[in-house]
This record gives sequence, C-alpha cells and structure tokens, in this order.
Amino acid sequence: LMDEFEERKKKWYLDVRNTPCARGALMAGILGGGAIGILYFAKTKIVRRSCDIAVASFVISSLTSWQVCRYQKAKQRAEIKRAVKILNSVPQVQDGNRGKIETI
Repeated sequence: LMDEFEERKKKWYLDVRNTPCARGALMAGILGGGAIGILYFAKTKIVRRSCDIAVASFVISSLTSWQVCRYQKAKQRAEIKRAVKILNSVPQVQDGNRGKIETI
C-alpha cells in the first residue's frame, strides 16, 4: 500500500488528465501565449522578443487560469459541505411519513 502511494506521489506531475483544472489552464495558456506572441510580432517584427513575450504570457495566463479554477472548485466544495451539514442537521419525522421530511 505504501509503495503505491509513493509511486503516485512521485508521478503526480505527469498525470495531467487527473489533475483538477490542469487541462483548461494549459489550453488557456497556449491560446493566450500564442495570441499575445503573434500580436507582439505583428506589431514589432522582432522574433526573439515575440517568443519571450509568448512564453511569459503562457506562464502567466496558465497559472492565473489554474488559480481561478482551483479557487472556484474550493468554493464549490465548501458550499456542498455546508449544504450537507445543513441537510444532516434537519430533524426528520419518520413515524409513518416515509419519504417526507418535516421540520419540528
């Protein structure tokens, strides 16, 4: 059991499809970096600087997109936990009213 955990821990960065928000963040980074790099090249005609700008904007937009997605998922998870807690705290009458939840 511990070997399996250690193996998964070592390769977490290779498993992009099971990492939450990774696919969307990479796609946003690729599109954003490419678009900004092409626009910068169209304006200045400097290839090296355009590539630098494209890579920098890829990193910035990927990380920003990933952070926003992770924040939204954490917020959604907290709301679900709160809803479950509220539903579990509601007293239920189970005399003969199966399927009906009544508050006391």
